[in-house]
Order: sequence, then C-alpha cells, then structure tokens
Amino acid sequence: MATLPFDPDKLAPADRAIYDRLKAHRAAVGAPLTGPYLALMNHPQLAEKIEALGYFLKFDGALPRSVYQVVVLTVARTCRAAFEWIDHVDHAREAGVPDEVIEAIRAGRTADLAEPFATALPVIEAALAWTDVPEPAQERAIARFGMKGFVELVVLSGFYQMFSGINEGFAVNPPSGTEPPF
Repeated sequence: MATLPFDPDKLAPADRAIYDRLKAHRAAVGAPLTGPYLALMNHPQLAEKIEALGYFLKFDGALPRSVYQVVVLTVARTCRAAFEWIDHVDHAREAGVPDEVIEAIRAGRTADLAEPFATALPVIEAALAWTDVPEPAQERAIARFGMKGFVELVVLSGFYQMFSGINEGFAVNPPSGTEPPF
C-alpha cells in the first residue's frame, strides 16, 4: 500500500507554518485536517493550493450545500472511494439530503431522484464520464443553479475525482470499525 507517513514535527519551519495555517483554517469551520490532507502534507505547498480550492467550493461556492454533497457522494460511489463516502455521508444528511437519495446513490439507482438533484445528476454523470454535458442538461442546470452553479457542478465532479484518486492512491482508509459502503 502507498500509505504515506506524516509527522508535523518533522516539517521545516515554512512547511510547518502551512500545516498550522491549514489546520486552523479547517478547525474554524469544524473540519479536521485528516485523511487525504495528511498524505498531501508531504507536499505542503500543493496541499495548501488544493485546500484553498476545496474550501472555496465547500464554503463559498454558489451551489446549495445539499447539491454539493450529492456531487461528492455520486463521485465517491462511481469511483468506489470508501473514505470519501464515509467522510461525507453525515455531511449530506446535515445539508438536508434525504436518506432515500443517499441510499439511491449508494445503490447506483439514481434514475428517479427528486429535484434539485435530478437537474444536477446529468451534469455530474457527464463530468464523471469525461464527456460534454448535453445541451439540454446544461440549460436546465444553468436555469436552476445559475452559470456559476453549473460551472461548480463540473469542477466539483473533477475535484472529488481527484480526491478519490488521492484517497485510493495513498491508501487513505476509512476509520477502523466502519462498514464498507459499496
């Protein structure tokens, strides 16, 4: 496995400053610096850039939080990234994603999702397949979420595909004692 060791006490002072800044920044919104971020801290400057984009999308983006979380869960399910799913399923519930929507995504039965998720899904699926978003799906998404929200749907899909790769590539495992979601 490619699990990377990380010890903040072994960081050079400039890198330790990045670590401390990221840890404090995430703590301010109740998010720990764990999981993939610890693997990424082996390249602190890269971790800082990734965290800046992730923070913006998660806390300052245009999409409703429930739609954001549906993107994350859909990508996690498609990529079979257990850590990502487990890390976000409670956030999805807190954001108002109904349990039946969460279960439909987990089971791969998303054909009949309720709005606003039904509008988001074709955009997410196209991004996951690395294909153009069909024009009708794009028009519906822009009408519902605005241009910025539409752009974020595509970017979030790619962002969490990247995180799925990070989690799987560096063997970021779900917490012990958790059941595999897929």
